[in-house]
Amino acid sequence: MPTFEKMRVSLAREEDLELLSEMGDENTFVSRTEYLSASFKEPLKFVHNKSIYTFTPIDSPLGFAAGFFARERQVELRHEDLSNYFAEDHEPSLCVISLDKAQVVWMENNSFVGDPKRVLESFFDHLLHKTALRDWRAFVRYFERSETYWEVVHRHKSEIRKVTFKFVPPNAFEGFESAQQFYTAIQKEANSRSLKEIFEAPPGKLKLDGPLMTASAEVAEQGAGEREVRGAKNEILYSSSQGRVTEKVPDEDMPTVQSQGFVRRVIGRLFGDT
Repeated sequence: MPTFEKMRVSLAREEDLELLSEMGDENTFVSRTEYLSASFKEPLKFVHNKSIYTFTPIDSPLGFAAGFFARERQVELRHEDLSNYFAEDHEPSLCVISLDKAQVVWMENNSFVGDPKRVLESFFDHLLHKTALRDWRAFVRYFERSETYWEVVHRHKSEIRKVTFKFVPPNAFEGFESAQQFYTAIQKEANSRSLKEIFEAPPGKLKLDGPLMTASAEVAEQGAGEREVRGAKNEILYSSSQGRVTEKVPDEDMPTVQSQGFVRRVIGRLFGDT
């Protein structure tokens, strides 16, 4: 049964286009929705971990884009006369992204393809540097299970000495929490490409359940950043990779390149009925 991982693709406008926009030329860049639609519209080859990867789009319902990521590899096969020959072998991972402001993406975690977040990062890096789709820079972050972080906070309260929150660029995530509004304002004022908060105190002295600390944790949890908790000996008690949000989809509901219509079933399971 395939396992999907939930992420958010946050988009920050490239600096040159940001400058032109401030000068009043709003036609110099495409919208986030237009960019994502174009990104997942055409077949593409790109390099990830020194291997050739492919993206093959499939038909999807309005408001979504979908397709298969695969790593090209040669396998040795035999003809009927037992002579050897090589053929391309693909073990694809399905990826589905919502084209609304949330920009939520679910991607199948397939051991043949590799870590979904890193594959997507290589995909968007290729778009930025090797294609005409250079309007936005993509930042991929995992959603995290709230209970995993708070279980660690409560269980190791007396040991925790350091908590770090790292957030994506200011215009990359259109949040509505007061904490996110603050982060956006301070990053814009400082012209910062990233923001990191570090809270340190003797073990057991940090108060992590106050309203502002809770808001910071929630912003990171929703795919807008990363969290890390360290103990008395600087050991990692929690990191964002440990709390990933996952969902399983039955094999019979999975689409293929030949039976693309099944993608609606996957979207219904992962995003709710559409």
